[in-house]
Amino acid sequence: MEDIEEEIIIRTPKEVAQRVLGVIASVGKVYFPEKNQVWIEQNSIDQYLSPEEKKFINNPTPDDDRVNFSWKIEALVPLLWSLEGLDEMPAFNEQFDVWGNELVLKAIRNTKEFLADAKLKDDEVLTQMESFLYHQHWRVRDRDVGFNNGKPNEDDININELTQVLFMSADTA
Repeated sequence: MEDIEEEIIIRTPKEVAQRVLGVIASVGKVYFPEKNQVWIEQNSIDQYLSPEEKKFINNPTPDDDRVNFSWKIEALVPLLWSLEGLDEMPAFNEQFDVWGNELVLKAIRNTKEFLADAKLKDDEVLTQMESFLYHQHWRVRDRDVGFNNGKPNEDDININELTQVLFMSADTA
């Protein structure tokens, strides 16, 4: 199988910070709906939401979508890491307390300062992590598709797509 080289376009610190705000808002609707709505309105967060997030947040009875949007919390981890909110990426098998992270708390408590102070890790570090996560994604996919040492995988495992975590964009985070 041939590797396809594509140019990786690293988003600006402000764009990544805005994506963090959109994800916090959509996940916040799941966990803290009333407080979240106040925060969205007070900080004009709606401008950072993807169309899918806007639809979810504006839905007065989003029960069917709550579980799907709760998984978006996983997208925050690499975004926070890229914004220097974590020294290292947590291990894949460890849970991470997003709501206890200082950068998340800053985003919620002082949104304007969070946006103004946004700073990304070095481009080379970001590119290396993207490559690492990309390859980890395909290791998981190969296992689930049945390419585990050339033998069919008999387990019917429904995993959360790591691709939602790999790329920093509104349509995948």
